[in-house]
Amino acid sequence: MKKLTAMLAMAAVVAFGASVATAKECPLLIKQLKDASAKSTDAKKKAEADKLIAQAQKQHDEGKHAESVKTADDAAKVLGVKLTHKQ
Repeated sequence: MKKLTAMLAMAAVVAFGASVATAKECPLLIKQLKDASAKSTDAKKKAEADKLIAQAQKQHDEGKHAESVKTADDAAKVLGVKLTHKQ
């Protein structure tokens, strides 16, 4: 029983650590996207990317960090840029 409790505690620590790491990554990705969007000359792509960037920011603010990173990656595809991930 002690071994099971220890394993569950370790899993919780790892999951929490991953969440915190992702939480710190979101603002960095969003900043990269805003900079790329500002340089975009394609108004249609810029508008679509800006919606995704806003969505990523909202997800980050709501604590949905994994979703925010995925949305940021989607926005990067629209803009045709490669994001520098923290991990």
